[in-house]
Amino acid sequence: MKNKFVITITDVNGSKQYMLHQLIKRVVLYVALFLVVIFVFGLFYIDYLETKTNDLNTKKEELLSINSKLTSQNEDMQSKIKASNEEFAAIEDKIADLEDQLGLNPDNNVSIDERIDNAMLTGLEQQLMFSQIPNGKVIDDNGVSASFGWRTHPILNRKEFHPGIDLRADIGTPIYAPADGVIEYAGYNATSGFGYLVIIEHNFGFKTRFAHMSRKDVVKEGQFIKKGDLIGYSGNTGMSTGPHLHYEVRFVQRALDPTNFMNWNNKNYEEIFKKEQRVSWQSLIKTLGALTLKQQ
Repeated sequence: MKNKFVITITDVNGSKQYMLHQLIKRVVLYVALFLVVIFVFGLFYIDYLETKTNDLNTKKEELLSINSKLTSQNEDMQSKIKASNEEFAAIEDKIADLEDQLGLNPDNNVSIDERIDNAMLTGLEQQLMFSQIPNGKVIDDNGVSASFGWRTHPILNRKEFHPGIDLRADIGTPIYAPADGVIEYAGYNATSGFGYLVIIEHNFGFKTRFAHMSRKDVVKEGQFIKKGDLIGYSGNTGMSTGPHLHYEVRFVQRALDPTNFMNWNNKNYEEIFKKEQRVSWQSLIKTLGALTLKQQ
């Protein structure tokens, strides 16, 4: 026991004696075991962390891929929305131009579909009206030599009502129908002073007369014609002081100013309703609207 340390440990079970080097060995063993356990635990924990990190990296890559797809889809959607907005704006402009041409006053509270339907309906009404009711030029004239209304007759030298207008035109100038209709009369009329006369009966109570024409049987009584068809040529027949065309527009035998109808088009569509109030335009338009709906 010389030069050796003895450590005595006493508890309820008694006393034990340990040599110092044995105690150190035991402590070292415990420390070593502890370190081994810590090391092993550390290895498992590191593996766990590595697995978690790999999982997180995988999810990160997936999220980045999804984000990239969503970004691409968003850009594509934005591009489509932009294109749709541009197309919508272009449609708005076209509808506005059409409404302007048709003389419509657009209502901001009305949907695009309703505005399109209204424009189409009005367009069909106008198309039907311009094909059935006299409008536009009937001849390439050189101006009006005698207006509609009261005047002094150039041959009879007395004041009388002039039921039409006289259009300056060289002999042989083509004359065209101002609307669809049927030829009521085509021939020389000596009693009226009109010379060679053509009368067209149009729909809705309208008639047109063409007097002092050349003696050429281009059309015959009972012949159906369309707007723009050739009906004859200007001349100097009958009671006339020179080559010209006498042109009349009548509604239920009422003489109307042909100038209003010659200047009538889709840009001034509503003006004639005010200028020619002897025509029952309101009921006529209602009838045309009913006909238009049947055609749709």
